[in-house]
Amino acid sequence: MKKVKRFFLYLLTVIILVNCAGSPRRYDFTLKNTLSIFMLNNEKGNFFCIPVQYTGDYQINKFEFNSGFITVGNFKIPLKKDEINIYIYFAETQESGSPDEEFRLIYSQENGSLLLSLMDELNVSEKNESGGIMNYYYIFIEKYPDEDEIKKIISEYERGNINSCMGIEYDLIIDNEELFGNGMYDNFELYNGAAMDSAWFPPNLDFFKEKYLK
Repeated sequence: MKKVKRFFLYLLTVIILVNCAGSPRRYDFTLKNTLSIFMLNNEKGNFFCIPVQYTGDYQINKFEFNSGFITVGNFKIPLKKDEINIYIYFAETQESGSPDEEFRLIYSQENGSLLLSLMDELNVSEKNESGGIMNYYYIFIEKYPDEDEIKKIISEYERGNINSCMGIEYDLIIDNEELFGNGMYDNFELYNGAAMDSAWFPPNLDFFKEKYLK
């Protein structure tokens, strides 16, 4: 009976050790040295968010995403139109950057499927430069990496490959004039933990904080 008990305890110990060894290490990734792209998490998992902002006395009739990438270490994640989410919000604002009203959703597209499009229908009055009222567009581009991509991101981090970069390209129609080849690029580092206290974010990221960090 004692032998059976010893064997059971030994077997239980082996199972516990194997399970611990097989459990992947958990990381709380953020991005360092950038305010152009963020790595966040919610109930769906980890995701990247790229905020793009336009403020002026003009109307954006259309935003068309073309292509992009996020490179973490030596691992490149392509940003394809049917694998990202795009949300565009609008508000009227003072030249100081303080919105006069709450941002309202005027466009949404998830994984290539158009859910809402009011940009060209939006009744945007012409702004008088002396009046100090401007149109404020806040564009969020989200990318949710799949499990294999998350594993490769972790692998790059564990190898010490933290130097990273991103880029997006898109077209705009502003006041019915086509503007091709717009883009944004930045370099950053992958970081485990809180890379920056959001209390130090500039005021133009207040709506980003309200939407994603509360």
